[in-house]
Amino acid sequence: MIKNLYIENFILIDQLSLDFEDGFHAFLGETGAGKSILIDAISLLCADRASSNFVGKKGDRTIVEGTFDLSNNTHALKVLEEAGFEKNGDVTFTREITSSGKSTTRMNHRIVTLSLMKDILKNEIDIHGQRDTQYLLNRTSHIHLLDEYVNQPNELELCKEKYQVYKSLVDDKKQTLMETYNESDLEFLQYQLNEIKEANLSESEEEELIAKEKQFKAIKASYEKVNALLSDYDQIDSTLYQIQKTVRSFDSSLLPEGEDLISEGYYNLSEGMDRLRKLFVSFDFSEEEVNQIEERLFLIQRIKRKYGNRIEDIKEKELELEKQIERISHRQEYLEEIDKKIEIAYQEYEKIARSISKTRKKKSKELDQDIANHLMDLSLPNAQFKTIIEESEAGPLGFDRVEFYISMNKGEELKPLIKTASGGELSRLMLGLKAVFSKLQGVQTIIFDEIDTGVSGKVANAIGAKMKHLANDAQVFAVTHLAPVASHADHIYLVHKKEDQNTTITTVEKLNQKETIEQLALLASGSLTDASLKAAKELYEKSRG
Repeated sequence: MIKNLYIENFILIDQLSLDFEDGFHAFLGETGAGKSILIDAISLLCADRASSNFVGKKGDRTIVEGTFDLSNNTHALKVLEEAGFEKNGDVTFTREITSSGKSTTRMNHRIVTLSLMKDILKNEIDIHGQRDTQYLLNRTSHIHLLDEYVNQPNELELCKEKYQVYKSLVDDKKQTLMETYNESDLEFLQYQLNEIKEANLSESEEEELIAKEKQFKAIKASYEKVNALLSDYDQIDSTLYQIQKTVRSFDSSLLPEGEDLISEGYYNLSEGMDRLRKLFVSFDFSEEEVNQIEERLFLIQRIKRKYGNRIEDIKEKELELEKQIERISHRQEYLEEIDKKIEIAYQEYEKIARSISKTRKKKSKELDQDIANHLMDLSLPNAQFKTIIEESEAGPLGFDRVEFYISMNKGEELKPLIKTASGGELSRLMLGLKAVFSKLQGVQTIIFDEIDTGVSGKVANAIGAKMKHLANDAQVFAVTHLAPVASHADHIYLVHKKEDQNTTITTVEKLNQKETIEQLALLASGSLTDASLKAAKELYEKSRG
């Protein structure tokens, strides 16, 4: 839900910060006061198109910022996690628009793409007006809405899996029937398959070979350096031996302990060099093995260039070649075998699809009655809502084609939802539908922009009561001109203009109980009298009774 809305230099709004809670929020004000400007601002957070026309006269940019509690929005939390954001706490979304039309989007003060913000908030806010063209009027979404009402996700997932198996087999058969090969084609396919099989590639082989080649090259470089040292040492050894021999002939008084030190150094060096020779002799170093490693790496690279960049791709190509060769070599037998597999796969798919369809048809009657009850509450007693389920081609959701039909008046023929109702009737119909579907879709904030236009009295009261009912499961905002609607709100705001000689600005104030009753009186009668205030107070108290 929206916890805070901050607006700066947006059309007629200079600067505004509003805190919101759970429940039903009503926005009142005279025509032209700027109530719909708030809706336009929130629409920007739903990724609506930005325009330089939004920038007010107090600067060269406008800012709209909304802080949301997304803790109950599973889709939003998933997208946040995938995008590397913390899932805990509130999330603040910001849109900044310059007078040149440039738009910047931020999330928790970090620049993000507009599409990411749109994805996160797509189920968070539903903005509804008299010309609502969103999911409820889109026939392709009706089957999804019905399935949300039916609530059988495991069966639907199984149906999708069974359909994919069936469709894959059908596609394989189509491919087989389309393929025409001659003998040379078959030979070439067999050559490719043999080349992959003979290569016998494994997942980690290339990495291991590269590491081993690197190790051998390092050893070889060290070996060559030591060999050079050992070659020089033969001459050094002879020289040291002559020094030792000469020193032995000295009178010991001339070089006390010198003979022993020189002898010890000579023998230590000699022993150390012998050990170095034995160490390198012990290394399992073979030029032939290095050549084999290089040849193997060359083969792996050649196979990857021809059949795929990854071992997984090459394995898939191997399976594809095997299937192609099988289809060509044993075409008739292959077709007979795949026909059997298609029949079995279709039977398995049909079983779950028929079961889903049966449940849909049973639950659709409950849905129709549920919606009819809501429409009755909204003073549409003659409205009939019916979910029409017809059989269509097999698909991942089964055989059903689902469309919602409606008849608004007694004796009127049922028609598709998109082709019937208008004005106030359509608004009430949409309100009745949203009373059922918004909760199922997980919508957290529902916004109604003057959907009560053209109604009054009993109908207006019914609309207000239904919005109050909706607010049990979602945060509800409503821009309204009608006292019977506003009287049901938990939080009421007054939107009005302030003017001087040079400027006009829109302000929004949250009303207390006394101020609320005064505004209800003004909405109902246009004046503040004892009688109008008394009537407004009775309306206010009755709406809460």
